[in-house]
Amino acid sequence: MKLSHLALVVVLSAATAFGVTKYAAPTTTTATESPAKETAFERVMKTNTLRCGYYVFPPVVMRDPNTGKMSGFTVDMMEAIAAKTGLKIEWTEESTFGNWIPALQSNRYDAMCAPMWSDMALGRETIYTRPLFYAGMYPLVRADDTRFDGPEALDKMNSPDVTILGQDGNSILFLAKEAFPKAKFFTVAAQVDGPSVIQNIMTGKADVVLLDRNGLAEYNKHGLNLKLIELPRPIKAQPFVLPVNRKETELREFLDNAVHDLLVSGTMDRLLTKWESEPGKTFLRVAPPFESATK
Repeated sequence: MKLSHLALVVVLSAATAFGVTKYAAPTTTTATESPAKETAFERVMKTNTLRCGYYVFPPVVMRDPNTGKMSGFTVDMMEAIAAKTGLKIEWTEESTFGNWIPALQSNRYDAMCAPMWSDMALGRETIYTRPLFYAGMYPLVRADDTRFDGPEALDKMNSPDVTILGQDGNSILFLAKEAFPKAKFFTVAAQVDGPSVIQNIMTGKADVVLLDRNGLAEYNKHGLNLKLIELPRPIKAQPFVLPVNRKETELREFLDNAVHDLLVSGTMDRLLTKWESEPGKTFLRVAPPFESATK
């Protein structure tokens, strides 16, 4: 329903009067007003240092236990950003998948510089850059488990006779419940570390877990004998992003621009190829925007 002409005139007159009053009146600063809080981006520009949080999970991030030296895909990527922006990267604090958000919120570091999964629920607390890369999420089972061999693997898993492994607060749990609504679920607490979570597959407490190829390669290196159930397409192509505090939009824009530069220059692809266990296959690349424009 349209406003009456009279109502519209009143509204416009009030808005005009407010604008004149607002911008014509002199502004004063009282002694009780406190200065605006420094943003993370302002702090980074002032100190010329980006304080990074990270987690240790090869080949994304590795740390020598004797020397403390950092290496891996993330280290190379952040050093590439530092080289082009003139910033210093400070590896401030190691975090876990259960405590990195409180660390961001308490300003213990400026950004989580190790790629994380973007997640709708986590979007309440953080904001993300564009994806650095993707990873296909597939069902993983014990290597000697033949129940799910063949083309009907997903249908066989979606059964009350099958137990799916999940972790509280982890987006994999929500994804698995959508993919396998008829299955049973065995969940572990959020603070349990990755290898201990996967041990529940090996001990038979659960039959299936959703993970990517990098997780498969890393866990199998440590004696967890798993196999990936190949599918025509992954259950989900999971984006990996760099998160910052929900209110730090300037820092997000800065990092997003840096990620974009690494993507279109080919640097991201070269770094992924250097570190992935199956070159060109472990991590799914972000398609350059010009590819769709030229097809």
